[in-house]
Amino acid sequence: MKSIFLSFIALAILTNCSNENIKHADFIFSGSDIYTANESQDVVDTIAISKDKIIFVGEKKDSEKFKNELTREIKLDGKMILPGLHDVHIHLPGIVDSEFCDLNVIPYSLDELVPILKKCIKDAELEDGEWLSVTQWQYYSGNAPSGENPSLRVALDNVSANHPIMLLGHDGHTSGVNSYALDLATDSSGNQIGLNRETVLNEFSYLNRLIGVNENGDPTGLVKEHARKIFKGHPNLWGNAEITEKVYKDSARILAESGITSVLDAALRDYEIVKFADFASIIDLTYRLHIAFYSDYDEFRTISSNEINIDQIITTIKDLQENYNDIPNFHLTTGKIFVDGVLEGDPLSTPPMLPNAASLSDYLQPVFYQKEGIDLVQIERYIDPRAPECKKYFDLDTDKFIKLHKFHPNQCIGSKGVFEHDLEFIENYTAALHGAGINVHSHTIGDRAFRAAIDAFESAKKMHPTSQGNFSVSHAQVIHPDDKPRLSDIEIFFAFTYSWIEPFSDYLMTVSPFFDRIFSEEDLYHQKNYYYKNSYPVKSVQDAGGILVAGSDAPIETRDPRPFYNLEKSITRKNNDTGRVMNSSEAIGLFDAIDAYTINGAKMLQHDQMTGSLEVGKKADFIIIDKNLVELNALNMLNEISETKVLSTWFDGKEIYSRSNNQNET
Repeated sequence: MKSIFLSFIALAILTNCSNENIKHADFIFSGSDIYTANESQDVVDTIAISKDKIIFVGEKKDSEKFKNELTREIKLDGKMILPGLHDVHIHLPGIVDSEFCDLNVIPYSLDELVPILKKCIKDAELEDGEWLSVTQWQYYSGNAPSGENPSLRVALDNVSANHPIMLLGHDGHTSGVNSYALDLATDSSGNQIGLNRETVLNEFSYLNRLIGVNENGDPTGLVKEHARKIFKGHPNLWGNAEITEKVYKDSARILAESGITSVLDAALRDYEIVKFADFASIIDLTYRLHIAFYSDYDEFRTISSNEINIDQIITTIKDLQENYNDIPNFHLTTGKIFVDGVLEGDPLSTPPMLPNAASLSDYLQPVFYQKEGIDLVQIERYIDPRAPECKKYFDLDTDKFIKLHKFHPNQCIGSKGVFEHDLEFIENYTAALHGAGINVHSHTIGDRAFRAAIDAFESAKKMHPTSQGNFSVSHAQVIHPDDKPRLSDIEIFFAFTYSWIEPFSDYLMTVSPFFDRIFSEEDLYHQKNYYYKNSYPVKSVQDAGGILVAGSDAPIETRDPRPFYNLEKSITRKNNDTGRVMNSSEAIGLFDAIDAYTINGAKMLQHDQMTGSLEVGKKADFIIIDKNLVELNALNMLNEISETKVLSTWFDGKEIYSRSNNQNET
C-alpha cells in the first residue's frame, strides 16, 4: 500500500512538472482549415500561439492542455488561416498612390490625355522649364491617335511647349517624351545635342533599339530602358515616390491589408535604403523587409577605363549592411541585376519598334495594322530579311522603298534584342556578389537573358562553392526548353508574377507575332507556337528543380500587390471573361501555389527557420481570410480565389490589421 502511495506521489510530481513546462496559449484558433505549408503540406484545424511564437499545431482535441483562464479562443467558422504571405519581388515606394500626376494605368486616348496633363501642370503650378513627370502611364493600350493628336509626341507637344514632359510607363521600362524633352538630350560627354533624326543615327546610334522613330527617322517620343538617361535634368527616371514618413507608413499598411508579412524590395538605391533604415530605426517595421541593392551603375564607372568598378559596388553594399542590418526586421541581403528589358515594343510605329528583351532567335518582322473600332492589332504579312528587296534596300531612300515595297527598310535588319549590360559585367558582378555572400536577383524576360543569367549563376557557384548567397530570377517570361534540365544542378528561386500569365488577346497580339507567324486571334493559342509553349513555364520549371516563389512586381501594371489574384492565375492560367487558357500544362496545384507565397519565399529570403510555415517554434506570422481555399479547390471553384479578402493579419503574434471584428470570440 505504501509503495502504491509513493508511486502516486511520484506521478503527481511528474505531472505537475510536465504542466509547468507547458506554455499556455494567449490565443487558440480553431474551427476551420488551417494550411501549415509544412513539408507534408498538412491541413489542420487548430493552432495556438504564445507571445510571438506558435506553440501548437494540430487537432482541436489535443489543444486543451494549452488553455488556461487567460487564453482567448477564436473560432474561425469556415474562414481559413494561411501563413503570412511573402512577396519576393515588389517595389514598396511605388505601391503608395502618387499625390501628383498619376494616370493609374487607365488606357486613355491621346485626345483624353492632353487635358489631363494640362491640368497636372496647372495643379502643380510648374514654372516654365520645369519637368512634368507623370506616373503609371498605360503605354501599350489606349493612346489612340486623332486628327488633332496624330502621334504621342504631337499630343505631348500640345500639352505644353514650355515644359519638358516624361510619361513613366506602368512597366517601369518605357517612357514617352515631348519635343522640349527631346531637345534636352545629352551625349556621353554631357553636351546637350538633342535627340533628333541625325543624332539617332550618330551620337545615339548605340541606343537605336531603345528609341522609337517614325518612317522619316524622326523620334516618336517613345524611349525605353537606359535610353531615358540621356534626358538632362529629369528628376525621377524610375518613377519612385520620395520615401517620406507617409510613404513608409502607407506601404506597411498596404502590405498588412494584403496579408503580406515579408517582402523583397527588388530594387532600392543607396539613398532609398538609407531613408527606409532611418524610418525603421524609429518606427518599428510590421513586416520582414529584405532589400535588393540597385544602381544604374554609371556612378561606379572609372573615368580612366570607363569600366564599372564592381569592387566599389560590393564595398557600398557591405557598408550599408554594416550600418543598418542590426535594425529589427531590416535586411539588405541582395544585389539586383537587370539582364535585359521587356518584350513590349510599339507594333504600330513605322517601322514597328521591336522587343528589346534578349532573344535566342531573331525576332520576326510582322507588318501590323489596326482596323478602326477594333482594339486587336492585325498582321498583314511578315517580312523576310533574306528576300531580294531586303538585299537591295540600301539602294533606295526610305520614302521610295516604302512606296515601292509597302514596309520600312529597317524591317530588313534582324534583331535579337539587347542586354542591359555587357555579358562580362553580368558574369563578373554575379560572381562578386556570390563571393561576398550576397544573394543575386536577376531580371530576365527573354530566353537569351535567362540563359545568360544561369550561365552566370553556374560560373559563380564554381568560383565560390561555399558561399551562403543564393540565386533567383524574376519574371522569366520565356525560357528555352534546353535550359530546363540545367535547373537540377543549381538551386534557383523563380519569382514569377503569375497574374501576367492571364491571356489577354490584345496584349498577346503585340508580343506573340515576334515569335510565331500569327494572323488571327485563334493563332495566339496554337499549342505548337514557341511563345505559347515556353512563356511562364511554371510547372515544367518546378518539375526540373526550380523553386517557385511569388513576386507581384507592384506597382507594375497595378499598385495593388493582389496576392490572391496572382495565386488564382498560377493555378488556372485563365482569363475568366473570355475563358481562354494559356497553356494549361504549365498550371500548378493549390498547395504548391500557396507554398510559393509562403515557405518557398521564406527559403529564398533565408528566414525559413523562423517563418514561412505554421509549425511549433516559428514566429506567429499568419493571416485569416474569408474564403476556404481548400473547399474552393475541391469544388473546382478556382475562379473565386481572386476574390479572397484578408480579414486579419498577425505579425510576431500581434494583430496588425483587422478588416472587421466579425470573428466569433468565446
